[in-house]
Amino acid sequence: LLSLAHAPVGVLLVGVYDPSLPDISGINDQLVQVFLDLATNAGEALGGQGGELRLSTAFRPGMKLAVVGGGERISLPLEVCVHDEGHGVAEELRPHIFDPFISSKSLGRGLGLALVAKIVRDHGGVVECIGRERGTTFRILLPLGSTLEKTR
Repeated sequence: LLSLAHAPVGVLLVGVYDPSLPDISGINDQLVQVFLDLATNAGEALGGQGGELRLSTAFRPGMKLAVVGGGERISLPLEVCVHDEGHGVAEELRPHIFDPFISSKSLGRGLGLALVAKIVRDHGGVVECIGRERGTTFRILLPLGSTLEKTR
């Protein structure tokens, strides 16, 4: 996903990839945009202080989430995480982090994470922001098959 040539100075890129991931259907350019946006934000969160930016994938066949308003549970076995050791997302901002025009950056427009959430949702998945003691993790869960055809 990222090469060492794209890493900000002082940032250690660590990839932890599950070799058993099955192929998924979806719009490749959109999914690449999601992961590049999250990795870019993670690099910016390290803000010249250096640190680790970790990208990981996992296949979790038992992962199911309940659908709001119904008893149905959907299978979201593909997990992609982007973690940084930066300053983190303020607690009060976290519930709104995927809303348009919400940004913690002084020059931010607040559109990047809103677009990430829309693309992931359009692919039948979910994205969440998890605050850690040190840094932030964005976790994306995707289904094996895309729901794009159903929404168009």
